[in-house]
Amino acid sequence: MRISFLVPTTGLTGGIKVIFEYANRLVGRGHQVSLVYPYVLPIKPSLSDSLLGFLKKIRRFILRFLGADKVTSFPLDSRINIIRLHNLSAKFVPDADAYIATANETADWLATYPNNQGRKFYFIQDYETWSRGHREVDATWRLPLHRIVIAPWLQGLAEDKFHLPKADLILNGIDLQVFDNPKPKTYNKNKVRVLLMYHQLPKKGFANGLEAFRLAKAQCPSLELTVFGAYKPKNSVPPEIQFYYRPSLELLRDIYCASDIFLWPSLVEGFGLPPMEAMACRCAVISTDTGAIREYAIDAETAIIIPPDDPAKMAEALLELAQDQDKMRRISDNAYIKIKEFSWDKSVDKFEAVISQ
Repeated sequence: MRISFLVPTTGLTGGIKVIFEYANRLVGRGHQVSLVYPYVLPIKPSLSDSLLGFLKKIRRFILRFLGADKVTSFPLDSRINIIRLHNLSAKFVPDADAYIATANETADWLATYPNNQGRKFYFIQDYETWSRGHREVDATWRLPLHRIVIAPWLQGLAEDKFHLPKADLILNGIDLQVFDNPKPKTYNKNKVRVLLMYHQLPKKGFANGLEAFRLAKAQCPSLELTVFGAYKPKNSVPPEIQFYYRPSLELLRDIYCASDIFLWPSLVEGFGLPPMEAMACRCAVISTDTGAIREYAIDAETAIIIPPDDPAKMAEALLELAQDQDKMRRISDNAYIKIKEFSWDKSVDKFEAVISQ
């Protein structure tokens, strides 16, 4: 089967990481997979959109000349065809059996394709109102595309808000070949290592996580903080805190494995992959009640789940685990067992079945 993912970027966001996982595994099953990326994303571009697209072309030309025209942020299978086009108009995009829009802007384009050009799917990983206004985003949900969602709350949104037929639900998996910690975790009694992910979007709640750590450390000086992220922080991360910028998957696994507690303070989340990765590496996870956390975490058994936007509650949870290593170990061990139920093979089986229909 010829499968084309219409992607808004090839930069490694959480959503793009999921798409790359599917692309790798589908090409491994013998499908012809393409990642189609436009220099100009909006269907009705502004002057600044067009100028940005022109600059992207110039940058790509320079990178190609230097031999650096590859996606380096993720180990993509070399058999995947990366196609860069001026925009996602049907006249530019090669024929495929299944086209998969992966963002609201790409859904606009896909809806204009002739019906005889291939099956059309809208892979929805979040309610993307940070990129465009509610009215524009809502309109993409109503387009005549077959919807696939990654979390029950998105499935409910399609039914309750938009009164649409039930979307296909396919939960994300976890790469247990990459994220794993088969050895029992050893704890240092003199310090508790806390891990936090930095993100520039306020909805990810980084400021709340940092405040929670500050509150907890005031009562428990043995707490130590490490931060990683795909964006370079400006003044958000204090200089005394160790920060890892765009760590490789292998280094990220080692960071998880070396940490005792993973703090996930997101305010709004589509799914939430990092808590899964942390659980697979035997971190005790403290997470806000967002995204799909309830699908793979049980409060007080495999994680501690708290309300969003409450640094004080988060600090209480940090102190609770820091002062009770038996509980921290129990939650860590339970999570390590629970997360084994989720694999990309299961997710790809379902995805492959849906797009083959």
